[in-house]
Amino acid sequence: MGSKEGKNKFLIDEDSIDMRLDNYLLKRIKDVPKSKIYKIIRKGEVRVNSKRIKPLYKLKKGDLIRIPPNLIYDKGAKQNPIKPKNLDWINDIIIHEDDGFLVLNKPSRIAVHGGSGISQGLIELLRYQRDDPKEDLELVHRLDKETSGCLLISKKRSKLRLLHQYFREGSIDKIYLGLLMGSFKEDSFIVDVPLKIHTKNNLRKAIPDRTGKKKAITKFKLLEKFDDCALFEIKPITGKTHQIRAHASFINKPLAGDQRYNPQPDVLSQSAGLKRLFLHATSISFPSLDDAKSIITFESDIGDELSKVISNLRV
Repeated sequence: MGSKEGKNKFLIDEDSIDMRLDNYLLKRIKDVPKSKIYKIIRKGEVRVNSKRIKPLYKLKKGDLIRIPPNLIYDKGAKQNPIKPKNLDWINDIIIHEDDGFLVLNKPSRIAVHGGSGISQGLIELLRYQRDDPKEDLELVHRLDKETSGCLLISKKRSKLRLLHQYFREGSIDKIYLGLLMGSFKEDSFIVDVPLKIHTKNNLRKAIPDRTGKKKAITKFKLLEKFDDCALFEIKPITGKTHQIRAHASFINKPLAGDQRYNPQPDVLSQSAGLKRLFLHATSISFPSLDDAKSIITFESDIGDELSKVISNLRV
């Protein structure tokens, strides 16, 4: 991912085209704190083609990145980082793998990437576990820490660019299974409300923004009713942060177990044994990377934890 021109210079090749500068440096420079990377970019100590540049700049073929010559030996950098052990469980959550990408059945309670107080997310653990220099493992999209299900990871930069193109074009369909609190009269409905991200006390939430120009649309289809809740098939038409959770909360039918958008005690924690957010990405569909006319679909099992909750509700 970019040939090294010297100890503090990197020349960008085709494999790193369109990669953000910050992400490139975070992956290229090992054992340097994330905060340090952003600090040197902000202070202008990182130059691209001899110019100051912003962290979100997308790299182009032939770009020459220069970093401070002493960065790799920075005293603040962690030395000999501890690599996790016993990562064989990752093999058990692989739904599909080919030479271009992986589909994982992401567990709940694990973040997809490190940051915000989380040292290692699923992508970092996957890189440790596989430890293959030929693979360029990158998240294609994200799932909330509390959400489980289908997660797409690219193995090549060229495949990542194509999959991102599919997302921009709306060619990727994702379907979720969610348990919404309350009673319902309609079998299906659509929530079409723009959202904006609000951060307070380091807690990020998506809130309704009626004046927002960027659409946020979610389709809900009723599958099964229970006494205090109902099971829905949920299809986000757009892909905003926390979109499903925020839209469910907006209509006063929050997702079961959602402590961020419904902090009140959840009645299902006692009656049905629910100990997590009930939201699972059941399937993902998109055009084949080899033949765009062919649509491929991958599905993930909801697992014993959520299955038992449904069984308890049916009693």
